[in-house]
Amino acid sequence: MIAQNERQRTRRVWLGVLAGLVVIGAFLGSYYLYLKHSFRGGPAWLVRLMGEEAPVFVPDPELLQGLQAAPLERNAARPVGEWPQWRGPNRDGVSAETGLLKEWPEGGPRKVWEAKGGEGYSSFAVAGGKVYTLLQDGDNETVVCWDAATGKEVWRFGYPCRYENSWGSGPRSTPAVHDGLVYTVGATGIFHCLKADTGAKVWRHDLLDEFKAENLQWGVSFSPLIEGDLVLTNPGGPDGNSIAAFDRKTGRLIWKALDDPAGYSSPVAATLAGVRQVLFFTARGLVSVSPADGKELWRYDWTTEYDANIATPIVVDDYVFISSGYGRGAAVLKVESADGGLRARRVYQTNQMANHFSTSVYYREHLYGFTDPGILVCMEFRTGKVRWKERGFDKGSLTIADGHLFILGEQGTLALAEATPEAYREKSRCQPFQGKCWTVPVLCNGRLYLRDEAKVLCLEVRAP
Repeated sequence: MIAQNERQRTRRVWLGVLAGLVVIGAFLGSYYLYLKHSFRGGPAWLVRLMGEEAPVFVPDPELLQGLQAAPLERNAARPVGEWPQWRGPNRDGVSAETGLLKEWPEGGPRKVWEAKGGEGYSSFAVAGGKVYTLLQDGDNETVVCWDAATGKEVWRFGYPCRYENSWGSGPRSTPAVHDGLVYTVGATGIFHCLKADTGAKVWRHDLLDEFKAENLQWGVSFSPLIEGDLVLTNPGGPDGNSIAAFDRKTGRLIWKALDDPAGYSSPVAATLAGVRQVLFFTARGLVSVSPADGKELWRYDWTTEYDANIATPIVVDDYVFISSGYGRGAAVLKVESADGGLRARRVYQTNQMANHFSTSVYYREHLYGFTDPGILVCMEFRTGKVRWKERGFDKGSLTIADGHLFILGEQGTLALAEATPEAYREKSRCQPFQGKCWTVPVLCNGRLYLRDEAKVLCLEVRAP
């Protein structure tokens, strides 16, 4: 009898333990789902909790060895005095400016001019002595042109469009200026070609309507790309309506292709493995097409939570770097000839550079960029090794010029630091803004152009 009672007590204890484990498991599962759906970071928060120093590095030994031996440093020529599109002349975030201040006076660089801005995160195009951007102006989406030296408004072109989003309202795309024309895309896909000197409308398309595409969760964000006589776009419609190329002068549709839903990234043109091509970082991955007809040349699948492929691909010789936030990370691909065509093979993948929305910048065999959850990182391109990390800017953005990083933090902090892998060496810092800054800084003709959601600033950074 005593033995039977003991067995019953033991059974009750184990049943209690099992029930407790079930309750704990259910609680942890529910809490994970709560985190995943309640916080914008999703799995990135779990990565953060598990430890930012725990690297995930997946190399292909043969391709990694080839990358480490490749003669990479062939930065293309960049015209001084022009920044005519997203991320500059080569879409790489590097300026050819020299003779810039190595340290700033107390309080920051001298203000040349200031202008009223508006909601939105469009960056600047600088060409022909003028500065162009998009912003929200009441119920109108507006393209504004200022004199680059004085800040005097030259013209503005507005059209009815009020884009509102709880994460930030207004247009996201950066204008492209070419051959006397300005090309702009608004947050709802309204696509304009305007005369650069007067702002007069040349032609217009409604990309979402014409290509049967739904708007993205955080608005249309790609910046148009000029390639030869074409201007390339990413409407993201189904049934062959994902990407579209127009005659840049007449606006006539030349070709359309693919079925990928759009990402938030901007296309980039490059010559890889001896073939001219255009890279689109869509919601499904990185895809290369022929600029002549839109024919798919190769594809590399890369999906993320919320379809948030945002950062622009970075091309270095025959290699391509891609990166996404929300716990995804980065990869370097090698593009090569194969079976009469082209293919992309992964050299390595790492979680040590996960660009949330700000694209990294490649400079002298290193990548400088912001990884989730808002840490500035310097990483070796050849190996994926992190050289240093710096906190304090949150989700910032940067441009490189004259051997220095021009860093604009999410909360309006502006810093100047050496572009060196040895260590983070800050030279100067100031606070030109108090609001949210999600727009990459632009440097052209010794002037630094910045904006938040209320104003536009032009600062003098050229040395006397």
